[in-house]
Amino acid sequence: MGWNLLLNVLNSMGWFLLNPLMYVFVLFIYLHYRRQMVMERQLFAVRIHAPLLQTIRAVGMGLAGGAAASVAAGALGIAVQERDLWMLWMLAAALALFRLRFLCMAYAAGILTLLHGMALLLPAPSSQQGIGVVVGWLRDVAPVPLLGMVAILHLAEALLVRWNAGRDASPLFLEGKRGRIIGGFQLHSFWLTPLVLLVPVAPGSGWSGALFPGWPLFAPETDSFALLLLPAVTGFSDITTTMVPVHKARVIARQLAWYALVLLAVSYASVWVPPLTVVAALVAIVGHEGLFWLSQRREKNAPPAFIQSADGVKVLAVIPGTPAEEMGIKPGEVIVKVNGIPVRQKEDLYPALQANPAFCKMEVLTHDKEIKFVQCAVYAGNHHQLGIIVVPDASTQYYVDLRRLGVVQLLKQRLKRLRIGA
Repeated sequence: MGWNLLLNVLNSMGWFLLNPLMYVFVLFIYLHYRRQMVMERQLFAVRIHAPLLQTIRAVGMGLAGGAAASVAAGALGIAVQERDLWMLWMLAAALALFRLRFLCMAYAAGILTLLHGMALLLPAPSSQQGIGVVVGWLRDVAPVPLLGMVAILHLAEALLVRWNAGRDASPLFLEGKRGRIIGGFQLHSFWLTPLVLLVPVAPGSGWSGALFPGWPLFAPETDSFALLLLPAVTGFSDITTTMVPVHKARVIARQLAWYALVLLAVSYASVWVPPLTVVAALVAIVGHEGLFWLSQRREKNAPPAFIQSADGVKVLAVIPGTPAEEMGIKPGEVIVKVNGIPVRQKEDLYPALQANPAFCKMEVLTHDKEIKFVQCAVYAGNHHQLGIIVVPDASTQYYVDLRRLGVVQLLKQRLKRLRIGA
């Protein structure tokens, strides 16, 4: 068993390195972060994030997350049929036509499970042509391993979100209630997370055996396996105007982890009580949709955090490699004094910085409403570049419209722009 398993792992790694889809995913991640950088420059005339560094971090973190998810899936004995994976991908792509967030495997796995249950209620197809082939595929779906795989993927996603801690968040100006422009952040990250999955095969054509008594937990009727290395991208997207990115990331990670654990528990229970498979499918769909609406409701009901403060100049974001970062200023904090001079609006910052062109001392109000004192030397050439982006004020006239669209709406927008350009 051990030698065959090692050969399977080495073979899968070789095919993974030769798989062009992996490099397409890496390019997709880079282009996403580059587009993010372009938007930042358009809004603030400065680059806040470095796309290449973000891509390298996304690949490194994703590989670690994918390895952890693969080990967890293998330990639980989640064996997924290859044809089921293809059906899952096609269904997810079709759902993305309506909303891009429906590209998540939770929706596709839940719907595929319900379709499988409906197909079992129908008479067996008399013909293996046309619709009969599709019905036959649906009847042969093994939904429980798919739901277990989705749960493991979301556990890995929760780990990555928590690990990333909002590093890739982009500051934005958004339209708030009653047309008021407020500050916020878009948390939008992707990770390359290849998965090594067990695939059931005919006896004698793979390796067989058990890692421990009772294994595999999610496929007790299967005893012969091969390994399939699946290139995949894990990601999440959210917008916050009520908390700093690191706190929002913690909330998202905690909610994702609980969702994944509940889905995993119900999926495992359905191995022994098959009717619970429908419940697991509903947990996958309704639970994931519930996370989205819970976040929306919290953002709608909580007061905006990135608006002007009566205490001083509130910071929306800090540009890396600047004096503000060196001094430890954080998003959401309020600059009260600069070089002993009180500041109340962004126009007050420059004259206050000029009061001491060689050194900068500041009094900053923290999130805990405590005053902290920070300071740093100011070098020639950057005396006017503190490195902060302040929250919008009454003079701010521009903002970003981030409506959540599907692929069809995005294509319509693109065609409309092409017609206008023509």
